[in-house]
Amino acid sequence: MSRDVVRSPMVEAQCSVQLCFPVVLKNGTMVEEIHCVGFLSKLIETKIVQVLRFKHGQIYSACVSVFLGGNKPSRTGDVRGDVSINFSCDPEISSKLVDLTLDEVVHLQEEGPTDQDVSTVLEIEQRAHENGLQENYYWLERILRSYQSRIYSGDVGASFKIQDEGRSRVRETLTPSTAQSALRRILPYPCKKQYTVVILMPQASRFKLLRSLFKQNAPSRDAKVSYLLILLNFVMLILELKPTTDFYVGHRF
Repeated sequence: MSRDVVRSPMVEAQCSVQLCFPVVLKNGTMVEEIHCVGFLSKLIETKIVQVLRFKHGQIYSACVSVFLGGNKPSRTGDVRGDVSINFSCDPEISSKLVDLTLDEVVHLQEEGPTDQDVSTVLEIEQRAHENGLQENYYWLERILRSYQSRIYSGDVGASFKIQDEGRSRVRETLTPSTAQSALRRILPYPCKKQYTVVILMPQASRFKLLRSLFKQNAPSRDAKVSYLLILLNFVMLILELKPTTDFYVGHRF
């Protein structure tokens, strides 16, 4: 595990966390795998919210997103990308929540989801699909995806049909055991062996730092020495390059 700190301006006092896992989708079953990783991301999102919000009460929401553009365009090669988990929280417990998130993903890989978990994910996906059918942006996205798909061979209708059939096959075969198998196959297994975590960490304002310096130095030292120390610290703060935010970056390979 390596750690780096990067400084950047930030407004909110809470921190932002992103936890990423690399994924590789095999070419032979590409259509089904793309739909499968979408179902898995919704499963992980649902479970993380249950654990971090409803069990521990530490977040309001979490989002799991999928990126599959990690390699150059190809009709034959595997597809590479990542699955990322994002949430905001109190800076003091950010590392603990990362550990809880990793533990939950490992639990899904080791024990698998329940029947209720799978039913919930299928229901959420179906509702989103039905709502999308009423929106222009949804059709635009699906048509573009059909054109850009590696299975496109001049007939966008045929490409559209193949993708829709792939979605139906994944829905019909999704069970706790097939979901567990996919979690082990698509994500690193166990997930703790390979991941990247980035924590955007806010810092205290300069005024708060100066106030703390007054409290620390004035009562315990000679007044003249105290004022000199405070002045020195103030000058050093002015010379710094706006250290308002820390990025904690961790890699595990």
